[in-house]
Amino acid sequence: MKRISYFPFAALLLSLFLVVSLPKEVQDSARSSAVTCASLPWRAIHHLRIYLLRAPTLSDRMANNRSEQLEELSKLTFENQNLKAQLQGVYEWLLFDQRIEEQTEKLKIFTKEAETKELYWREFFQRRSEELKKLLEMQMQALPANIIYREPSSWSSSLWLDVGERDNENLGKLVVAKNSPVLLGNALVGVVEYVGHAKSRVRLITDSGLIPSVRAVRGSLQDRELARLIEMLSERISARSDIFSAVEKEECTACFSHLKEKLPWQNDRYLAKGELQGASLPLWRSKGQYLKGIGFNYDYPDEEGSARDLSTGKMREKKGSYQLESEPILQNGDLLVTSGLDGVFPAGLPVAFITRILPLEEGGYAYDLEAKPCAFDLDEMATLFVLPPREEIDLLRN
Repeated sequence: MKRISYFPFAALLLSLFLVVSLPKEVQDSARSSAVTCASLPWRAIHHLRIYLLRAPTLSDRMANNRSEQLEELSKLTFENQNLKAQLQGVYEWLLFDQRIEEQTEKLKIFTKEAETKELYWREFFQRRSEELKKLLEMQMQALPANIIYREPSSWSSSLWLDVGERDNENLGKLVVAKNSPVLLGNALVGVVEYVGHAKSRVRLITDSGLIPSVRAVRGSLQDRELARLIEMLSERISARSDIFSAVEKEECTACFSHLKEKLPWQNDRYLAKGELQGASLPLWRSKGQYLKGIGFNYDYPDEEGSARDLSTGKMREKKGSYQLESEPILQNGDLLVTSGLDGVFPAGLPVAFITRILPLEEGGYAYDLEAKPCAFDLDEMATLFVLPPREEIDLLRN
């Protein structure tokens, strides 16, 4: 009887143990090298798939002319996809530049309002002005980056960008670093967790390991975000002459204009605070893009107002001339923005909007909820923007 050798199994277990025991820096470097090898094939998968779908079948072997036409068509399709990707990058950059201009105008409004309003609103607009100044300082230094690789097993958890330490050296300042916020448009989509020489890895907000601190906002900021989405959808429809007739475009434009006019544009109210986390595990692709909210309450007074009752939203104490009307601390449709309490993200970045508030359990001290990311197209992202880390801006200001 042949004797079974356990040496290969022992060697395999020992190898796995050694790999797991490697320092995190070595693991990250190895993953970076693997991404370098895989990024180009990954970006060509879509074009290869188109070519294979259009390749001649066995029954078309004699159709040489058709084969040549299909080959030429696949080449043109490849070039067209590259041009579309480049145009999309330019388009996103122009939109980002336009949003900075919009925020600059908003800063002027805040400054003007702070000079004319009563005490509470004067302090409110002063706080908003300081937040916006800090955010503008970060966005003015934002670095556009292209997605070069997404692992299928961690599609909803992380991705790789084509920026790294090399870009910091070229710019002469630190932009791409650990804990650098990453935006799609003006919405938060993740944070840089590893920086290599020419690439970096981003942890997405849909990953369960990233937990930004957020706050519910109701009012003009919420309406402004909705108006931006309406405007974006209107522009996309206007550009699609292949599926919309002139009459349908006119009807859609009129409908969108009516929706924007119906927005109340009320004063902003900053209400319940809590945390968000993704629903995707590191080794699995999420079935849906939604976020889980935990620990939302308004138990302690702060600069935005008095503490509020969890179930009724009534204020627990008066705050002199700062007394405001009572209202629920959470509602479906409320915008969730970063609060800055986590020490990583600056305050004021849109993250998600509430889609469902879970019933408060008996004896519970906080609400749980579900939310949808403001960056609603996380599967089809191409161009993102990397902001300098928060501590870098704080150092520059001091």
